[in-house]
Amino acid sequence: MLREGFADLGVSEIATRLSCSKRTLYELAPSKRELVLLVLQRFFARIRRDAANACEHASDAQQRIYAYLQAGVRAAENLSATTVTDIHRWPPARAIWQDHVRLRVEGLSKLIDSGTRAGVFREIPPAFVAEVVFASINRLREPDFYESTDLTISEAFDELYSMLLAALTPFDEHARETVSRREASGFERAGD
Repeated sequence: MLREGFADLGVSEIATRLSCSKRTLYELAPSKRELVLLVLQRFFARIRRDAANACEHASDAQQRIYAYLQAGVRAAENLSATTVTDIHRWPPARAIWQDHVRLRVEGLSKLIDSGTRAGVFREIPPAFVAEVVFASINRLREPDFYESTDLTISEAFDELYSMLLAALTPFDEHARETVSRREASGFERAGD
């Protein structure tokens, strides 16, 4: 279901591929639809569990964020473009994915907030940063992104994580002076 999509997959074919009876599948869920939702719920729950476990073994705030995000990247390797399309086309599946993303954004926001309170990261709105990161991750999943950037998926994720950690790093004195000079010279930020 995850590697090939589920819209055109029948219960008989699922049972054959798993070498089990259809009855066994119906013991898990009363219909194909319910089975698909169960698989998706378990898949996304495993990502969150793996991310939490990875964070427990990380040595510092930056490593926790990297480990947290990498758990999703590793799991996403199991999702085909067909599956992503099937999820987006079916509202119950899309709702499960959206809930998963909401929980992942909340988790990343908490990690950023924790790092900020510990003095590792600069003061920056954690929820905003988390939302931007997950919006970026969604863009990285689109095939045309790689055609326009000449990056591999792993290179793209590494660059995104490097940018995130750089954005979280406190400004050094030189950077603060540069910002102060810009403000003194009348430089205005976009939107001001």
